[in-house]
Amino acid sequence: MEKIKVVVLSANLGNFDTLVENVKQELPSNVEVVFHTFTDVDFPPMTVAMAPRMQYRIPKLFGWQMFPGYDYYIWLDGSMSLQNPQSVKWFLGQCRGDIALFRHPWRKTVKEEVDHIEQKLQQNHKYMVPRYKNGLHKEQYAECLADPKFKDKNLYTSTAFIYKNNKKVREMLKEWWYYSSRYFTCDQVALAYVVHKHELKINVIEENQYNIPYMTLTSKHK
Repeated sequence: MEKIKVVVLSANLGNFDTLVENVKQELPSNVEVVFHTFTDVDFPPMTVAMAPRMQYRIPKLFGWQMFPGYDYYIWLDGSMSLQNPQSVKWFLGQCRGDIALFRHPWRKTVKEEVDHIEQKLQQNHKYMVPRYKNGLHKEQYAECLADPKFKDKNLYTSTAFIYKNNKKVREMLKEWWYYSSRYFTCDQVALAYVVHKHELKINVIEENQYNIPYMTLTSKHK
């Protein structure tokens, strides 16, 4: 059988989350998995250039450069971990195209997400304000809508996803970085657009990411 190499990446910069180790995985003999969490030790704070919430997006979107040579990349935000020995096997089964993304459990479109962010900022919400105050979410959405081929019909989460290491996905991730750095707001605002623009074959995971047995919320940050 052909060897399949998988890396599971996450980041906990500035001790933002409580680190919880992923459990040992039960895998077919041809699957090799490596886990790595970026911390302030191996990815020191770039305090002059960017805040930790921006810096963590570098391994999130460029894990394929930082850990080259793997067939599949699984990203987990620092608030999540794999506490089921079948988790990696399950994620691999979901990636039947270029990328597998969770559908957002509460909102259906990017517009709904942008409106939600704006509403929470106006309410001075204690979670949203430190993350997205002065972020250009409305301007980002307007740029996406300027593409006449884009129809705002989907909203995906960016908490966890798996992708194949191919050119189309890598180009999508590079452009996702453009939106993240240009507009600095919730990174899932641009996600539906960039996967559409690069014509990725998406498997949409319909289950609520917080209610599946393969991924566990292990941090108080949600």
